[in-house]
Amino acid sequence: MTLSVQQHRLSLSMALCLLLAACSGPQDVRESRFIMGTLVQFTVAGVEKDKALDAIRAAADEMQRIEDDFTIYGTHANAVKAFNASTPGQTVSLPAGVDDLLRMARDVAHQSGGAFSPVIGSLSLLWGFSLPEAPASPPSDDAIARARSGSDIGKLVMAQAGWKRLSNQTMLDFGAIAKGYAIDRGIDVLKKHGIANAILDAGGDLRMIGDHQGKPWRIGLRHPRKPGATLGWFEASGDISIVTSGDYERFFIYQGRRYQHILDPATGMPAGLSSSATVITAANATLADAWSTALFVLGEKGVPLVGAQGMQALLVDADGVLHQSKLTLLPFHPSTQ
Repeated sequence: MTLSVQQHRLSLSMALCLLLAACSGPQDVRESRFIMGTLVQFTVAGVEKDKALDAIRAAADEMQRIEDDFTIYGTHANAVKAFNASTPGQTVSLPAGVDDLLRMARDVAHQSGGAFSPVIGSLSLLWGFSLPEAPASPPSDDAIARARSGSDIGKLVMAQAGWKRLSNQTMLDFGAIAKGYAIDRGIDVLKKHGIANAILDAGGDLRMIGDHQGKPWRIGLRHPRKPGATLGWFEASGDISIVTSGDYERFFIYQGRRYQHILDPATGMPAGLSSSATVITAANATLADAWSTALFVLGEKGVPLVGAQGMQALLVDADGVLHQSKLTLLPFHPSTQ
């Protein structure tokens, strides 16, 4: 979750994965913060500026706390790093927030057949997409095999007094779920401050509440291969989460091959079946975040699996073909551009 200055500048120079459209107005208050390795945009409508700014500051502080509590990067000490340094077989008691999120992540790992894994930390550190110096070439096959040996969810055991890992290569990594969790916590803080109409957008992980001055929010879905273009758009009011995992923000080209940051736990390699995976659900960016990663790894066969979870899926596969689940929480309007 910690980025270098170079990565920071790169992130700021790119369009967000979900493009917020038609939401500027005289009563809107918009603020940005750099949290969890991405530019987080807060949009609050229908309240006085001072009230909106107070709520945004409190929400941003909560999201920063979550980054500090869950990151496996940098020098900030936390319970996740302590667990990752524990002796295999040793039972470790985790703080309530970490324990709760790990239980949810483990459930998604089982439901997705391992396409999502919260114990992919060794692989994440090996590939180094979130390290201060971005990678320029892939790791060796032997190094990938060693790190991959710990990414199976079966190597993580829930004990009566806590959790234990069964291998030195089994390391927690909440990078594919913590951003969604931070958004949910940020929305909770906004609500506690009396905010009823807002969008919180963290670089592709988005949750909206209420409406925009009596009209639906309108959200554009970024095209994974055409900078500045959209695949289409949604209109929605109420409490909805829209989360996209894409291969276009953190990647490198080596010997003509594209390597991107979303890893397949089964192979230890960047997943190659998708270019963009979007999951839509009501009031739960945490689950949408985890399932968008699983969908990206699974490709087309993951679309009905997401639908079976009561969520909506839109997938652009590696060939640029759009696939959608049958369940429709929000109508999707394809772009004509």
